[in-house]
Amino acid sequence: MGIKDKIGKYRRKKNARLTVIILLLIILGVMFYFWEKARLFIGAMIIAMLIALGLEVSGNDWDLGKLAETGSFEESRIERTEGGTWLIGEECQKEALNCDNFTYQEDAQDLFEKCGGLENDIHDLDRDNDNLVCEHLPAK
Repeated sequence: MGIKDKIGKYRRKKNARLTVIILLLIILGVMFYFWEKARLFIGAMIIAMLIALGLEVSGNDWDLGKLAETGSFEESRIERTEGGTWLIGEECQKEALNCDNFTYQEDAQDLFEKCGGLENDIHDLDRDNDNLVCEHLPAK
């Protein structure tokens, strides 16, 4: 799993997102206190981060690319599992995938984890509930 995949995995987790938002708010608060000439700009950034915090706490998020494409908040709303994992990407919405759609076990495993793992196995890739999917496929 590459660094991009690891970042993507944590990006979907509620606690990771809350931690990043709170850390950014702290950094912006310190900057606001010490950097007088940029207070207006930093204040605007603080407001944006407070909005992000509110969206995260309330469990709401939208795919901005899809929102621009469709113009519909309802169609661009990102779903979340009960454990707080955001289901980002269309592959987490489709239910027509199975192990035959993958060449390697790692690719199926990556999608399984991206889409919420056992908590949200919409593709039914892990039929024995052991957190390993498509075990019959070859490894890379």
